[in-house]
Parts: sequence; C-alpha cells; structure tokens
Amino acid sequence: MNNLIQSLLKYQNNLLKSISLNKKRFLYDDIPNNERLVWIVWLRWVWKTTILLQKLKENKDFDKSIYFSLDNPKVSLNWLFNLVDEMYTNFWYTYFYIDEIHKYKNWNQELKNIYDSFPGVNILFSWSSSVDIIKWTYDLSRRVLLYKLPNLSFREYLNLKYKLDLKKYSIDEIFNNPIDIYKDFLKYDLAILKEFREYLINWEFPFFIWIDQINYSFKIENIINKIIYEDIASFYQLKTQNLFIFKEIIYFIINSEPWLFSYNSLSKYLSISWETLKSYIEILKEIWLIELISFEWNISQEIRKSKKIYFMINNLNYSESYINSNNVWRIRETFLVKNVNYILKSWIRTNSIKYSDKWDFVITLKNSKYILEVWWKNKTNKQIQWIANSFLVKDDISEMWNSIIPLRLFWFLY
Repeated sequence: MNNLIQSLLKYQNNLLKSISLNKKRFLYDDIPNNERLVWIVWLRWVWKTTILLQKLKENKDFDKSIYFSLDNPKVSLNWLFNLVDEMYTNFWYTYFYIDEIHKYKNWNQELKNIYDSFPGVNILFSWSSSVDIIKWTYDLSRRVLLYKLPNLSFREYLNLKYKLDLKKYSIDEIFNNPIDIYKDFLKYDLAILKEFREYLINWEFPFFIWIDQINYSFKIENIINKIIYEDIASFYQLKTQNLFIFKEIIYFIINSEPWLFSYNSLSKYLSISWETLKSYIEILKEIWLIELISFEWNISQEIRKSKKIYFMINNLNYSESYINSNNVWRIRETFLVKNVNYILKSWIRTNSIKYSDKWDFVITLKNSKYILEVWWKNKTNKQIQWIANSFLVKDDISEMWNSIIPLRLFWFLY
C-alpha cells in the first residue's frame, strides 16, 4: 500500500505543477473544502478536475490530502473502501479528492459505507458522466452536497481571458437596474460585440485558454460523441445503430427555427416511434444537453401544448458537422434560455421561464413576472410599450433605453 501511495503522490504532484490558482470557475468559492461529501458534476471538460486540484493545493492541511482518479488501474484494482481505510487509519489522510468516480463499479455504495464508517474523512469527488446523476443524487441525498458546474458564461469567459472581476447579478437586478449594470461594465475597454461573437462561436469551454480554434471545434464534437457513444450507451444499454438517432435529434434542433416542435412529425422524419423519440428527448434533457420550454398557462394546458426545444451548447450552433446554415434566431434564444434556466433550475416550480402565445418568453419569479421579446437591433418596442415589466432583448446593440436591453446582459447571471 505504501508503494501505491507514493505512486499516487508522485502523479498528484506532477499535476499540481501545471495548476494555477489565478484562474477559477465561478463556483469555486462556494464549494467547501471541509464537508464530508461533496459532488461536482456536469459535462466533460468544464474544469471539474482542475477544481479538485485547486482545492487540494489551497488546503491548509495539504499533507493530509491526496488526489487520485478511478480511471487509474492501480487504484481501480483496489477496493475503494479498503484504500480509504488504509490511508486514513495508517497514514492519517483525511482529505480525499477523487476524480472520474463513475469509472468504479458500485462507487455509490462504497461512498456511503466510507461516509458512515469514517467521520473524520472528507471527500470531494467529480463525475464526468451525467446520465445517471438523478438516480445517484437520490441514493446519496442525505449525505452529499451537489454542485452543478455548467460550461462558461460570457462573464466567466471575459474574466478568464482578461483577468477581470466582472460581478454576478440576479435576474431581478438585471431587469430593474440594467443601465447601472451596463455602465459598470463600460469601464473596461473591450470590443464587446466582437468578443460576444467569438464566445458564441468558439469559446464556451474553459480549455479555450490553451487550444486553437480548429482543435477546439474538434474537442466540442468529441465531447458530444463521448456522451452519446459512451455515457448514454453504457447506462441505457442502447445498440450502436440507435445511438446515431441522438445525433440526428441534435442536428434537427440546431437547424430548426426556435418555434414549437412536434413529436409526431419528428418521429416520422427519424423513422422511429413517438414513444421512442419522447424517451430519447427526455434522456438528452436529463443530461443537460437540451432544454424544453413549456407553455405559460395552467397545468392542463401546459401538458397539452407543444414545447420549445433548445440545445444547450452554443458553440455547436456553428459546428460545420451539425449546421447547414447559421440560425441566428435560435442562437439568440438559446443563449438567453441557457443563462436564465441554469439560475432557475435550483429554485421551486413557481420560478420558471416559459413561452406564451403572445411573447417569446415569460420569466416568473417569486414576486415578479417579466415578459421578453428577443429580436434584432432594428426592432421597435411598439409591441410591448404598454405592457408592465416587459423588455425587448436585442442582439447587436451596445446601448439601452426604454425597456430595451442588450442580450449580452444575461451573461451576468453566473
């Protein structure tokens, strides 16, 4: 066991040499270093591993801390419970930073056993496969703190690229004080429209820092392929020929207008049953790749009405493998839905973003309701000028007036 620990420490320390504490994700300060069981989850390549190593590097009890990944055969061949028991009991390790935990069979049961057996142990672990997050969240719900780490917001992108300190704002603040927020931003000398376009096209994941555009695009597509052909395939035990349908669904979403979609027409187009399509859509929703926006009315109408559907990685809207033309309508709305929905997801049902027969979106918070129309810069506000709490959200503008605000303002939400 001592040889294994020495090997793990050597590997850990080599990784730490390349880990900077100057660039951190927005959730970093919220994630505790001294809770007994903390879980970081989302898509691949959003810096979950980086956060583990940064937390270890900053831990005041560094000598009692160790990092390892469960895709390491030296580790995976050992029983995880015994590994932690030996390190804790005989070598005084109390902080364990465990990566790729889903690569280990029965990991959830062993984590529960470790939690119940060793009150002095703190575990921070990451998960690169999102498909069975709901099941395991339920199993560990009494023990674990869960942190969902999405791909970069535009605010984070600017902070990482230029070492800025742009602040977050709530949805209420954006609608009630948009001019003040934007004025605060203007003190930075940035070609903001140009930066926004580059972010939408290329730079939504933090590895943009060290990769060129061609390889970045390849990596984005590789993330999608791994989710489909590894994560979905293994968890749902689907045949390879069925997995390609997921790519066709994504292609359909990216190339369709951001209006309502029909299960019946899409199922016929894909030559699959309505029930199969619905289950595939639900899988993509559960793993955070798509979002469905419901009709804003009562429950019965919401169920009967069609839904708007969006793909949650903006960069793929520009991928040559997935698009036949740039769909600026969908790109605008996807950006807004992605940013707003991440904030609303952790709230109760009465807080939501939906659509209506009259408006693009209706955002409902605990005490407020906001109506949004998303358009291009030449659209007037005539349609909403007499509607309370209504806003025209415009692309390609750098100023705001009379309830007209830039689309980019929603970057401040996280």
